[in-house]
Amino acid sequence: MIENTENYLDDDALTLVGRFEEMIKAETLYYFDVHEFESIIDHYIEKGNLLEAVKVSNIANKQHPGAISLQIKKAQILVDREQHLEALSILKDIQGIESSNKEILLLKGNIYNHIGKPELAKKQFDKALQVSYENREDLLFRIALAFEQLSQFSLAVEYLEEALELDEEDSEVLFELGYCYEKIGEDNQSIMAYEQFLELNPFSDNAWYNLGIIFNRMGNFPKAVEAYEFTLAVNDQHSKAYFNKANALANQGLFEKAIKCYTEYLEFDDDHASTYSYIGECFEKMDEYEQALINYETAIKTDENLADPWFGMGLILMYQDKIDECLVYLEKAKNLDDTNSDYWFALGSAYARANSPQKAVQAFREAIDLDPYDTTYPITLAEYYHQNENEETAIDVLLESLVQTPNCPQLLSNLAAYYAITGDIKSSEHYIRQAIDIDSENINDIFIQFPELKKNKIFTKLIKANQ
Repeated sequence: MIENTENYLDDDALTLVGRFEEMIKAETLYYFDVHEFESIIDHYIEKGNLLEAVKVSNIANKQHPGAISLQIKKAQILVDREQHLEALSILKDIQGIESSNKEILLLKGNIYNHIGKPELAKKQFDKALQVSYENREDLLFRIALAFEQLSQFSLAVEYLEEALELDEEDSEVLFELGYCYEKIGEDNQSIMAYEQFLELNPFSDNAWYNLGIIFNRMGNFPKAVEAYEFTLAVNDQHSKAYFNKANALANQGLFEKAIKCYTEYLEFDDDHASTYSYIGECFEKMDEYEQALINYETAIKTDENLADPWFGMGLILMYQDKIDECLVYLEKAKNLDDTNSDYWFALGSAYARANSPQKAVQAFREAIDLDPYDTTYPITLAEYYHQNENEETAIDVLLESLVQTPNCPQLLSNLAAYYAITGDIKSSEHYIRQAIDIDSENINDIFIQFPELKKNKIFTKLIKANQ
């Protein structure tokens, strides 16, 4: 039976929830009006208890079968449970009754978004905007977030920009714009949005941090460091800011300062292996090999499956001419990550020094296959063939690479050098001209790599004639 009760419209939601749960325990049926049921449903949705929300919704719809708002709540619960088609069916039915209901249109838009139909979602959202005459800015923001949550950042930007036109000082819109611009690669626009946001909210550590990420990605490392310093000034517990600041300092060659930041980061982060590896790399770049080895070893002890410290150890041992030892570490790094072209390249160099020509060539070839746009690899392999008096194969290697990078002056000048060595003056001149057309200032650097060509009068004349 339905028990008549007084109206609890103004009661606290928890009181309503308590009454509902009391009703379930008593296995009876109390009366709740539509708004009270909505409050109870919202409580369970917010708590993530969707099964209980479904139970409330079923009872609510039996008590109030004609209530559109409760049908919308039911559809919302189904969406949260990823039962999108069932929710869509309900919404299509009730849309015949309330075709201009904004909440129906928004929920349909969210469903289309979730099932991978962003253009249909956009149509529903735009209809919602057409029938909404109040709080347009808030609605635009809600739509933008719906697209943003599903990584439809370009569509999100469209609505955020319109919202910003309505209020140029809406900090929430500015922050989300900065984020979305960053995601679609519009770095300058992202920086402008974040800077506008920071004028309104200068103590936002997240905005300063995001700004630092963008400057770092753009290669503006001094500005990145500055942004991370502001982040830490606002929040000295922002651990990732220490790490990213250290990276930006290392990218500027400020290795001592970078080491200090990495060390500070160790106090916060659990991923100590990677951090010790980065510290080792900084010491390596400073030619402080013993300190580098200590940190690489610490990284390996912390996580023996991390490839980078094995690679770092291998490089230092190669610098120290400990080739047999170095090969153990480089092989280990390659086995842990056989898709890293640098690992294969270092292995090729080590095998070349170990007088293992077949393994050296194989490793160099792997590096080239993994990254055909890094011309260091084919140039080094060609040089290896040249050292073994096999200039024709060296030429073949460079010609293959030229297909991928036809405008690389180093490749072209190397080809010119090898053709000159083989006596093919016509081909040598052809590639000299191409190299000079692209970079006339550095053509003489070829004599650093091939000092023997300084005595080749024909080759030197060809360069002078074409400069």
